[in-house]
This record gives sequence, C-alpha cells and structure tokens, in this order.
Amino acid sequence: MIEPMDSAITVSTLALAGVEVLRAYEDAATAIGRLDASANLASGGLRELLVLRCIATPTGAPLTGMIALVRADGEGDDALHRYGNALRDGAARARGGALSSMARMHESLRLAPPSWQTATIDDLLRDARERTPPVLKAALAALAISAESRIAGDATALGIDQQLVSLAVTLTLCVGGATTDAWLTLPPARPIAGRTLGVTLAALAREARAAERGLAAARELGESDERRVRDSLGRAAYSALEVLALLREQIVVTIPETARALGLTAPTAGAAVARLVELGIAREVTGRARSRAFAYEGLVRAVEPESAEKQ
Repeated sequence: MIEPMDSAITVSTLALAGVEVLRAYEDAATAIGRLDASANLASGGLRELLVLRCIATPTGAPLTGMIALVRADGEGDDALHRYGNALRDGAARARGGALSSMARMHESLRLAPPSWQTATIDDLLRDARERTPPVLKAALAALAISAESRIAGDATALGIDQQLVSLAVTLTLCVGGATTDAWLTLPPARPIAGRTLGVTLAALAREARAAERGLAAARELGESDERRVRDSLGRAAYSALEVLALLREQIVVTIPETARALGLTAPTAGAAVARLVELGIAREVTGRARSRAFAYEGLVRAVEPESAEKQ
C-alpha cells in the first residue's frame, strides 16, 4: 500500500500498489478527462452549475443554498458563501498557475492556522521532490490532510476537515490541468478514516461521472423547456424564449435586470417571466412582494449532488 505522505510517487511506481489501484487511477483520470471535455463545450451557465455543485458537495448545501450562491442580494448561509468565495478565489489563482499553500487555504476558509505540520503536504502540492500527475496528487493530498488532522486530534475532523480536503482536491485538479476550472471535488466520506488510495480514486471517478451526467441532464432540460415554451406560448413565445436563454446563463434573474439585459420594457420582461413561472420553469425565490428574484430551479436540481448518506 502507498503511504499518503509519499510525495515522490509517479505513475510508474503507482503500479507497485497493485493492479486494482492502478485501474482505479486510470478510471479516475479517464472520467475526469471526459468531464472536463464536456464542460469546456458547455455554455457559461452550465459551467457555473458545475461550480455550484463543487461548492455544495462538501458543505452539504441544499438546493436553496445553491440558488442563494448566485442571488445578487447576498442571501444565504455565511459559511456557504465563505467556502464558495475560497473556491472561486483559489480557482482563479490555480488557472493562473498558482496553487494555494495549506496555510492560505486555512486562511481563505477563515480557519485558525493548522495545528499540524503542513510542509510535507505543501511539498507534494508544489511538486517539490518529483512531479506527480494531478489526479494522483489530488488523491494523495486528500489522504494526507485527513491523516494529519486525525493525528493532531482536530475537533472538526468531520466538518472543516472535509471542506479543506475538498478545496485542496479541486484546486489541485485545476492547477494541474486535469480540469479547466473548479468543476470537480471529492465527495464526503463516512468515515473519512476508512479511505485508502484506491477508494479515494474510485470516489473521484464516481463523482466525475455523476457531474457529467448532471451536466447532460441540465442541457437536455434546457432544450426541452425551450421546445415547451415554443409549443405552449405561440406568438408570446419570443420574449419568453429570450428570458429563458438568460435564465440558462444566469440561473437567477430579476425583472429589472432582465429588462436591461434584453433591452425590453419592464412590463414586457415581467410578463415573459410570469409566463415561465406559469409553465413551472422559473420560480420566485425571495418570497417578497418587491425586489423579487426568479430561479431556474430545475436546472440547478439537475446537477444537485446526492447527500453523503446516499453515496
């Protein structure tokens, strides 16, 4: 078995771990490559949905929490927004070729500095000893962070530790080029202590395939709803289709924003949104009489991760 802290491991030495682990690595690398290819061909709105899934997976955010992340009014759980900001900021740095240190990841999550030594994990993340493929590096980093947290006796090992692991995995995949953006993370494990390298790689493969299925389902839903609007609204379909296209990109809209974005009058934009609500495509999510926001809930539901209990 390969020790989690071995930062000098390469694909050639991976074979020494056994055929099953090597197959798990190849399966994960293939699944992640397929997801990245699909995401790169997707619209901006669909790619945003993958980021939302990446934020929701380790935090356990429900559908309403995912929608809150793209609401302009800033509603939603502060801890969820904090993780989302850490993920987005870290991914922006990773796309530029810079990977955050463990201390910086703690800081971005507004955590106290780790009570355990981070130098060996930082060496692994930076390829200080030997270059390690990003998929393998992400799995090794996940095991190492969990192991160090348990050894140090951190009280938050099943909560904050999972967020730290997931953040490190996402950013490692992104900076290494396995994914182009923050489109994949490691789902929670219960217990975390039961993970091995093979199990971790298999979990990454499953999550990549699930994310790709969610992406395909969201694309199909958008196309199906477009046909439904055309078939149901007749002449009134034109403005409603424009609003639907905007919803597919922005996930959540308001009537004033819609009017400005599409060059419509507020009454025309409001009527088009109302038609989408009547068809069950858009849903009002603020519960207010004024300053209302409307979400494409079905699109978010298509990529919503399963709870940890179902995995």
